[in-house]
Amino acid sequence: MEAEDFPWAQLRAQRVRIGEGVRIGEGTVIVADDLVLGDGVVVEPGCDLRSARLQVGPGGQVGAGSRLLVADEAVLGSGTVVDAGADVVCRQWSVGDGSYIGQRLRIGAGASMEERSVVRIGHRCQIAPGVTVNPTEPVVIGDEVGISAEVAIFTHGYHAGHPVRDGHSAAFAGVEVGDGAWLGFRAVLLPGVMVGAGTVVAATATVTRSLPAGVLAAGVPAKVKRTLEPVALDAAARREAVAGLLQTWMRRLRFKGLTVQTLGVQGASRRWQVASSDRCWQVTWHAQDAERPGVAEVTRPGVDGSAVFDFAEPLAVRGVLDALGHDLRDFLRRATWLFPYEVNSRGLVPERFARLLR
Repeated sequence: MEAEDFPWAQLRAQRVRIGEGVRIGEGTVIVADDLVLGDGVVVEPGCDLRSARLQVGPGGQVGAGSRLLVADEAVLGSGTVVDAGADVVCRQWSVGDGSYIGQRLRIGAGASMEERSVVRIGHRCQIAPGVTVNPTEPVVIGDEVGISAEVAIFTHGYHAGHPVRDGHSAAFAGVEVGDGAWLGFRAVLLPGVMVGAGTVVAATATVTRSLPAGVLAAGVPAKVKRTLEPVALDAAARREAVAGLLQTWMRRLRFKGLTVQTLGVQGASRRWQVASSDRCWQVTWHAQDAERPGVAEVTRPGVDGSAVFDFAEPLAVRGVLDALGHDLRDFLRRATWLFPYEVNSRGLVPERFARLLR
């Protein structure tokens, strides 16, 4: 595809590579020296995206009304979604594969047009709406990090009314969040802190000093409350947990307006028929042996291929996900079973909501 294929948008770039199936919404402005949009990228209406090098990987998405002013390089990985209303101003911004960033992300909130104004977000992160990042100094967020709504990360702190010459202090230092950490609702990270891998920061906590890996921290200022000592489920316990999850998913599908019928039960294995107004599927839970918990298979009668969710480690999806497969993956993600796939999944919209949007 070429820039000329989008006459309703303004694409001003010296070097352009646009993959197949790309969609760019009306009123969008893109300014770049190098523009690379992978296959299936979606840029929703009313965006204003500006960077010397702008790259969105295959299946990536930028939500409506988003604004990027990233001087050197803005790179979004394959399948990453930046939801509506993002406002990003910094020197460099990168997000890994398969991450989701909720509405109204704000990267800026201060002097963010500086030499060290760099933000790096890892693979498969989940970032809720209303998060603020101030990148006067570098901010590095690891892989599979969870950041709850309205979290704030600051890399500088000072006030002209409290000058250093009068004995007050000013802080300018980067922030790092380790792999698998979880920042609770309205947590605040102050300049210079490092949150260790796997650590949980409780809601409304203020982190003023670095936290080690694998702990729960809470309070203002945040203090370590205890060490996290999770014990992984064995195959039998995983099998039981997944069976319960699938039963819950079937109830959710009924709420969404689909018809669910149990077709058979054989030991710990089960089979269901799921139908919408125009499609029908079979979902089968194949319980396995003592070493492997089992797989869930989503098929459509008369349609070649199926999607298979393997619940052994590492979690894996084989095949191509259709609408119901994406709904299952999204449901499992919300239950903390994060299955890798080349694009982000969204659940089916319940009919009681969908009819109001028609």
